Amino acid sequence: MEIKNEKFEFTLGLQRYLVIGVLIGLLSFVIGYMSSPQRAWINYLVNLFYFVSLGLSGGVLVAIASITNASWLTPYKRIPETFTRFLPVGFLLGLGLFFGVHTLYEWSHHSVVENDPILLGKSIYLNTPFFMARLAGFFFLWIVLTKIIRKISEEQDRTGEVRLTQKLTKWSALFLIAFAFTYTFASFDWLMSLRPHWFSTIFAIYNFSGLIVNGFACVTLTILFLHERGLLTNVVSEEHLHDLGKFLFGFTTFWAYIWICQYLLIWYANIPEETGYYLGRLEHTWDWLFYFNLAINWIVPFFALMTSQSKRSVFVLKRICILLIIGHWLDIYLMVAPEVFHHAGITNPQIGFVEIGTSVGFMCLFYLIVGRAFTKINLVAKNDPYLEEGINFHQPL
Repeated sequence: MEIKNEKFEFTLGLQRYLVIGVLIGLLSFVIGYMSSPQRAWINYLVNLFYFVSLGLSGGVLVAIASITNASWLTPYKRIPETFTRFLPVGFLLGLGLFFGVHTLYEWSHHSVVENDPILLGKSIYLNTPFFMARLAGFFFLWIVLTKIIRKISEEQDRTGEVRLTQKLTKWSALFLIAFAFTYTFASFDWLMSLRPHWFSTIFAIYNFSGLIVNGFACVTLTILFLHERGLLTNVVSEEHLHDLGKFLFGFTTFWAYIWICQYLLIWYANIPEETGYYLGRLEHTWDWLFYFNLAINWIVPFFALMTSQSKRSVFVLKRICILLIIGHWLDIYLMVAPEVFHHAGITNPQIGFVEIGTSVGFMCLFYLIVGRAFTKINLVAKNDPYLEEGINFHQPL
């Protein structure tokens, strides 16, 4: 079938708004740092992990579709592919974490480690040079592998060679293996080690579940944004929205399953080293955020997306995606803030201008990069052998 080349027009006005958003984020971080370094670095880490995970989610979705020979992603696979272009910038922002290590991580204080036998035993792993070396290694693999995947996909768009599909499958499998290990250790390093005495064998899966939900939510919202501008309308139909709605419905429930599994396993084992993690989130005024997190990441989406009609509704999908995007930020915030505030002697959550402004800055930077990348590519992978099948598939009502 004949597919027209669709190009995204990144207007100067939209770019200006995004640049202003980035400046607001920078200003928010500076203001936050001047009043409370802990608060500023909490937001830096939360948003760094959030948007690096979003960039990785694009690679994960493309790789999964490739190794399973699936056609459902093909009509809009340029969107998750382009998400991965944030990773080099994420690496530069990750290097900035070096300056916040001492504020965020208890194990970076030599006086604390020397008086704690557990931290002393972990010091061969939890130390600043090795921490930064691992961070650089993770990003190296992520950037190289996702770039190779994009290059193969773009080459196929130019040449139409079917053999490139098999090549893409091989590199996708390699990426998923590397991702599974590196994202696990990144979750341990950046988030779990905020409370170095605590551990959870399900923690990496928990973070992966959040990554995949947020990835689907952002891809869906981007499709709706492009539809409003008359793009992808001939290849992405109501059937695809229904499909994405089912993914959102299923993976939000998967996230809730992992959430309750981790909570119940720690609750009934009642081991002090483990229960302290939840005690810090169920006292003072953290408790309502803890339960609100479950509500907006699962309860509301579960009932809102229960029917087939709702999964096909642009009105419903747009609002649920926005809710889940905010919910994932809150989920990461609850993994970071209580620990850092506890070390600083702060007992209550703080969500205000600093948090909102910093998040807006990161978000605008992410979409500034993605938007500019969209202008350089065809929005439709017109020579992908699974494209026609992907366009014409139908969902049962």
